[in-house]
Amino acid sequence: MSGAGIGERLYAGVVRALVPVLPAAAAFSDKLRRGLDGRRGLSARIAAAAPGLQGCIWLHATSVGEYEQARPIVRGLRAAGVRPIAVTHFSPSGRDFARAHPCADHHDYLPLDHPAAMRDLVRAWRPRALVFVKYDCWPALVRAADEASVPVLLLSGALPARSARHRGPLSPLFRAVFDRFAHLGVGSEADRRRLVEGLGVTAPVTVTGDTRAEQVLARFETAGDSPLAAALRAWGTRRLILGSTWPRDEALWWPVLARLLETSPGLNVVWVPHEPEPARLAAIERGCDERGLGVQRLGDGETSPDAAARCLLVDRIGVLAEIYRAGDVAYVGGSFTTGVHSTLEPAAASLPVLFGPRIDNAEEALAMVERGAGFVLRRPDEALSRLRELLDDETARQTAGAAARKTVEAQVGAAERSVRLLMRYL
Repeated sequence: MSGAGIGERLYAGVVRALVPVLPAAAAFSDKLRRGLDGRRGLSARIAAAAPGLQGCIWLHATSVGEYEQARPIVRGLRAAGVRPIAVTHFSPSGRDFARAHPCADHHDYLPLDHPAAMRDLVRAWRPRALVFVKYDCWPALVRAADEASVPVLLLSGALPARSARHRGPLSPLFRAVFDRFAHLGVGSEADRRRLVEGLGVTAPVTVTGDTRAEQVLARFETAGDSPLAAALRAWGTRRLILGSTWPRDEALWWPVLARLLETSPGLNVVWVPHEPEPARLAAIERGCDERGLGVQRLGDGETSPDAAARCLLVDRIGVLAEIYRAGDVAYVGGSFTTGVHSTLEPAAASLPVLFGPRIDNAEEALAMVERGAGFVLRRPDEALSRLRELLDDETARQTAGAAARKTVEAQVGAAERSVRLLMRYL
């Protein structure tokens, strides 16, 4: 048996073994618990939706970022008169965000990647095409669609340099998965090379661009006059946005925040943790209290920070586009763990973008460094000196911000190219 075949069997065996123990594991993970709770009754919902989704275009967008990439594609399909359209999500944050901002005829969770569940879903909906957005490509679902003669595509695809999908023992499995695709549309030439030359994929691969850039630009324009952005612009004279942070990102800033705010009276901090769960929010509040930093939460429906607060802690998702519009400098988290989160939102707002060292998962972040718009930070002293440099030199800050904006604008047209590629298979 080939390495790919062995990998597929091992993968299926691991999934079968894990599914029964997930409810017990959910006791230790709020995210897992929410995901399992959201899937209760999913089989019945799939069956109920089936009559209206026969022959649909089905996009899978695992979380918020991927959903933002999917939305311009859905708009393009609707403009071309294509219906019905279904979008599935894997993570609770993605499903919750889509519930608040629907764009398709049907939204719901994707079942766990069990072969029988995926075969049942493909048979129920009988899609004309299945589109994965970015890289959340589930092997059992890909196989079920391929065996049902459903064309499978990847759009706004990415294969980061550090990804285990093209390095080490998992590469035969994912090469076999990608070779079941009818076509892969990827965000950059570097992604194409990693798929073709690195992983050895033989399916067609085309550089179509990152559709999220257009979604980010659209959201930036509509967020311009929001009450939240206006209130933040009136709060202090300058604002540092700490966006999508994890504890290791916060460890970069804790040693210098008190000194920074003490020496910069007009500077305030807007803090947006990646997953604003109660324990995370409480930990950040304790950290601010221990350092004598006035902190206030931004709850649902609130838009005006207290003038006495120096740190505003955001406990909801979906408002970063508005918040970046009121910023002067942004730090984007994730870059001390698995990889930097989206830097497109602050770039669209013409902000210089700071991040940690792990950015090779995001071509736009690498491009920003090359353009002098993005800056890698590894230690607290680097964070302090770089931020002071940008805050003290308005010309340098504006030049870096303009270069960041151009990085986003360079991707305009990706949605049109992606829809055109998809229409070839309908």
